Amino acid sequence: MAPMNPLDLFAAVGHLCKVGGVVSFFEPSPYRADNALCEFVLTKEDRVLADEAGREWRDIERDGHPPEEVYRLWDVLTAAWDESVTPGECVDRRTGPPAWWRAALLLLMIADMACNRIMRDAMKKYKPSHFEHWMKTRYTITSNRPNAEGEHHGRPPASLSMLADSSVACVMPKVRVSGVGAALRNLSRNLALLPGRGEVRCHWEKPINAPPSENSETLDILLIPEPRRIMASDFQPAHYEGEADAELNYWVRDWSTFRINQSWIEGERESAQFIEECVTLMQAAKAESRAVNGVILPEFAVNDALFGALCDRLKAIEERLEFVIAGTSENCENDHGNHVMTRVWYSTRGATLTQSRRKHHRWRMDRSQVATYALSSALNPLIKNWWEDTPIGRRELQFQRFRTASVFSVLICEELARSDPCHEILRSVAPNLIFALLMDGPQIRERWPAQYASNLADDPGSAVLTFTSYGLIERANAQGHHEKNDAIALWKDDRGKVVQIDMPPGQGPRGILLSLWSEHVVDRTITGKNSEVRAWRYANHLPVYASTPRTLPSPTLPASKVRPQKRMPLRARSRRGLAGRVR
Repeated sequence: MAPMNPLDLFAAVGHLCKVGGVVSFFEPSPYRADNALCEFVLTKEDRVLADEAGREWRDIERDGHPPEEVYRLWDVLTAAWDESVTPGECVDRRTGPPAWWRAALLLLMIADMACNRIMRDAMKKYKPSHFEHWMKTRYTITSNRPNAEGEHHGRPPASLSMLADSSVACVMPKVRVSGVGAALRNLSRNLALLPGRGEVRCHWEKPINAPPSENSETLDILLIPEPRRIMASDFQPAHYEGEADAELNYWVRDWSTFRINQSWIEGERESAQFIEECVTLMQAAKAESRAVNGVILPEFAVNDALFGALCDRLKAIEERLEFVIAGTSENCENDHGNHVMTRVWYSTRGATLTQSRRKHHRWRMDRSQVATYALSSALNPLIKNWWEDTPIGRRELQFQRFRTASVFSVLICEELARSDPCHEILRSVAPNLIFALLMDGPQIRERWPAQYASNLADDPGSAVLTFTSYGLIERANAQGHHEKNDAIALWKDDRGKVVQIDMPPGQGPRGILLSLWSEHVVDRTITGKNSEVRAWRYANHLPVYASTPRTLPSPTLPASKVRPQKRMPLRARSRRGLAGRVR
């Protein structure tokens, strides 16, 4: 019997098509009649039939069965039970495409249509399907379910599917459709097929209440490029019990590990000063904007306790703050490592969601990087490769819906460059925005972050912002080996627009207020289906500085001791009056 739920049908048939390489034999044009090289087509009548069946399934009563067309195509699929899944026999013998290929692709299209914009922004012309109600109920139950220790972690289900084995394949909502390529992700516009949860555990966060609309205003984000000063001594060789430190043996010459000491927040005084500097930057940004909607700090900027305290202070200043993202040295369970933490506020109920996850890949610093950042006094260049000492564990990826039709995801440094395992997922789900947190050199077009950001901007069409702390940029600039460059961030979108964002000149705490806006765009699947989505665009950016400390009032003196002030020329008084604010 065919699956009663289109999400399970999508998981089962999608996995079958992926294993069999079915999509590569699909000819998108409905007008081609021949079946050269085992190619097959879907006629206009096929596509109309799939649309009608998908709409019928979406609008059917809660206790209803799938449409008859689903049963008919499922019978074609099961009739080929003994046939080879892989296409080798068909290609070698040139016997024409198997009948189950066409049936499988049509079932995918029907399941995708039945789940139109599920867990996303519903189209007003369609009433919410009962599958949507099922999923919201399941999300609530799963998120409130305790683990074996009785703890509540608030994790949503790993997959939207209910009966399909999530260790084999997972199904998630989808945002954008890639305009290039011929893969399974180019076929659907509402559902994404992902690897099993053992490879990467994905989280699609469901807002407690309706998120704000993209039309209301710009998305204004405060970028705080801390730490702005990094010492060589912050990079420390990691020694383990039983390790022979006295001499460098053969293996150590090729490979060793380092840890990063967060000296900029090491003590209570440093932590308090760090928070105050961020607070003054928020105040300066708030003076320039109707609302500061988000705050981002780069890789390894803070720890867990500081993140929580900072979020509380920033929210107290800006009531309309929607999210804070930061690279941290601890996760929500206080485990040490390289993590990203995200806090999202749900406006109408005052509820918050705080998430964390580990970095997927370790930083390998070779001799050239050690030299570029002047770290030889801490990391011996005799050792060929220094590897970051951070656990990886279970890989996770989070998708946060922050506006009505917009979703963001966050990467940590090497995840931007290493395609495995998260790029396949990013290209399938296709979030509107991707933030990449780095501890790196200048973010210029010629370096690696721009290259890999371009890849994700082209496929799936996400807008990508890479953002680094200033500390290593300062160290590289100080050596004078290369032309000085202060680019701390780089923006790239699907239209090819590239913007380098420089560290504001001067001393002391500095940041950037980045303004983005969104426009309606139409993506198109390879079966000719349109998808109305939002694309975020760069508007402008503005440097912000920590406000000048307030001058304490002078003590009141007796009248006899008050000296008359000398009158100054008007021009001189004007210069003195502005001196404290000129940057």
